[in-house]
Amino acid sequence: MNTQEIQEVLNHLIIGITALYAIVMVVDFVAGIVHLWQKFTLNIEYHTNNTTSEQSHLESIDIKKSLKLENQNQSTNRIISKPEPQPDNFVSIDVDKIDLRTARKIATAIKKASTSNHDLIIKQKVNSKSVPLAWLQSQIQHRLELAPEIVAPIIRELAPTAFTSVRENIQHSNIAKTCKRQVS
Repeated sequence: MNTQEIQEVLNHLIIGITALYAIVMVVDFVAGIVHLWQKFTLNIEYHTNNTTSEQSHLESIDIKKSLKLENQNQSTNRIISKPEPQPDNFVSIDVDKIDLRTARKIATAIKKASTSNHDLIIKQKVNSKSVPLAWLQSQIQHRLELAPEIVAPIIRELAPTAFTSVRENIQHSNIAKTCKRQVS
């Protein structure tokens, strides 16, 4: 075999490899398009079914509510009333009003009160360094959300200034609005 024949064989081989590569790319592109189309149609079907199921669920809830109202109207012998909370009774706890010394006392009191629940214990030192006030306040807030029946009385006793009623908040916000109007 001379060099010219070898050159022709190599040229045919390169053309064949290039054609095979182009065919693989086209097949992969078409398969990707088909796959995307299937996902798209499944997504449309899901949203259509989901929307109709949500509508039917909402309709069933409406029917249940109307039936419940009809039953309440029909049974006048039993009157069920839920006590509605009075706005004066709403009390919120502003943990930001707790100072460092009081926060440490609260953490100690929570530790003593929660001997059975170790999740409520607040560490006051990390790596033998005292934790900052902001960290203690956030931990107290978290424990208050976890076990308000344990933590709220402790805060009420040790930090009564942290308790604010909704009426006070409304009055403070009205005063702030009035001051802003006067400044403007």
